[in-house]
Amino acid sequence: MAEDEMKDWKIARTGISLLLNNKTEEAEALFTEHPHSFHVKAGRCFVLFLNALMTFEEDKIQEATLFLKDMERECAGDIGWLKSVRSKVFRAEETGKDYVNKLERQIILADTQVFSAVSLFLQQELTGYVRGCWILRKAWRVYQHAYNQIFQLYRRTFGTNPTGFNPGCCITPTSNGASLQSPQSPESSEWSIPSCNGYTNNVTPVLSSPSGLRSSLSMLFSLTGITSEQQTPFVEPTEVTRLMSAASFGYGIYLLCVSLLPPSVLKVIHFLGFEGNRQSGLTALMYARRGEDMRAPLATLTLLWYHTIVRPFFVCDGNVKAGIAAAKQLITECHAEFQNSALFLFFTGRIERLEKNVDAALDAFSKAVEVGTQREVKLLCLHEVAWCHVICLNYDEAYRSLLQLQQQSRWSKGFYAYLAMACCGANGKFDVLLSLYSKIIPWFHETKSETQLDAYLMRRMPKLVDKETGRPYTVLYYKLLVYESLYLWSHLSSCSIESLRKISYECKETSSEEPMVGLTDLIEGAACLYLGDTEEAIKSFRSCLKRRYPSKDEYDQHVSVFALYELGCSLNKNNNPNEGKNFLLKAQTQYKNYDFETRLTVRIDDALKSMQ
Repeated sequence: MAEDEMKDWKIARTGISLLLNNKTEEAEALFTEHPHSFHVKAGRCFVLFLNALMTFEEDKIQEATLFLKDMERECAGDIGWLKSVRSKVFRAEETGKDYVNKLERQIILADTQVFSAVSLFLQQELTGYVRGCWILRKAWRVYQHAYNQIFQLYRRTFGTNPTGFNPGCCITPTSNGASLQSPQSPESSEWSIPSCNGYTNNVTPVLSSPSGLRSSLSMLFSLTGITSEQQTPFVEPTEVTRLMSAASFGYGIYLLCVSLLPPSVLKVIHFLGFEGNRQSGLTALMYARRGEDMRAPLATLTLLWYHTIVRPFFVCDGNVKAGIAAAKQLITECHAEFQNSALFLFFTGRIERLEKNVDAALDAFSKAVEVGTQREVKLLCLHEVAWCHVICLNYDEAYRSLLQLQQQSRWSKGFYAYLAMACCGANGKFDVLLSLYSKIIPWFHETKSETQLDAYLMRRMPKLVDKETGRPYTVLYYKLLVYESLYLWSHLSSCSIESLRKISYECKETSSEEPMVGLTDLIEGAACLYLGDTEEAIKSFRSCLKRRYPSKDEYDQHVSVFALYELGCSLNKNNNPNEGKNFLLKAQTQYKNYDFETRLTVRIDDALKSMQ
């Protein structure tokens, strides 16, 4: 089919596929040739957001945010309430193509809002969480209306439930598929679109006006012979299927996003009248990836991201091996189309590392850097290469990789510098450590941010050098800082058996040199868990808590909370669920404002739910 005969969404999918297959220039040329195509602009918007997520650099996030706002304004302007009223008043006849475009814009409007919320949540700032919750609320209202229309269209066309999943606690069709209802609102099938002027303006929905106004308008329509019910135009079955796939993509991300928020934020979300369901989100994404829509490859990438990054980091569902198997299946199914894609090679490397095949992981990451044409993908792979060297306890190679990232990446230079200095100390290169420390500290003090990573670094930088003498500590001291980083970033599980035994042995020998009270016991316990010795792990976690409580518990509280979490989970697996639950509840209720609080509260919440 000639390009001028192709539908716009197919052109957008072609552009996305070109980008994923490292053909950046060809993709940009294709996007440039269709500057006024709504679908092509949406596809480009999705790719920009993906690039921003990969590096999380401020300029990339700002660029993606501006594009998202532009798409929102266009969508809201084209499908706004006043426009629908005008079409009723003037009895504009709606064709199948018009109807499909309207539904498509509803979906993309909700997608842009979900993406904006995700970027706010990843910054882990309190104000960002509040704004993100409200944006998700707006997205839910739009998905509610769009999914209702598409569900009815699909049922009318095929007579079945297309996805096979229950839209869950957010969007639930009634038995006849006629309406969608908010779980905490008496209003049914109310649709709201935010202001066309952007996120910062008044977001009160137009259709949330007083019921008297709606009644007056309904009466006016009835007196003039205009009804709100319009005959749905005929839509090609292939387009119906594609629309359902399109709606499932953003809806799946939405559900996953909500399900991974910390309990404190979930309370706000429940108050606003919606919630998330992780399994429904995964099912929706699996349906979306099998469709022909331009979002299909992005749905696959989202699933790979969940199974290889989110699931191990949050220890979701308590079964990382199942996530590895699912990711392998996804890679296999996409091999023919994306076998040389730098992004898919990146995820292949993640799978290999999770299976402790670090050499194979390094090969995959190196190949991705070699074939990749996007700076974002290369930096992402270099980040993983650095962690692979840390996992192998190869401090010299790790330092070089981290220093390269600290110089090239615009994301948290402070984090890369901190870990590089810890590796220098672990390798006994104190002169290099002190030199880098003197360069970083002035810049570090000038940096002001409110993220949890910045709070983590604020607590760690002073531990690198003795503040009284200005001298470095011992090699074993810095090794413990490296081991702590491996543990906190959930990379300790990727260490080889030999490395875990070495870590366990050194923790037994170095309690007098630990940078934080109880850290040696916490790390030793975690190493024992990965070595399969649960009994010894439980002893270590109990020892950690005994040493810390009560005199030392006000400092470095994350050590206590993680020990409580690990002890609670270990006791539950060791047939002592009641005591395990008590430790988890203590971790959940008695500690605040500690390192990695957001991530650990999600894990604790998951663990408690699994016990019910």
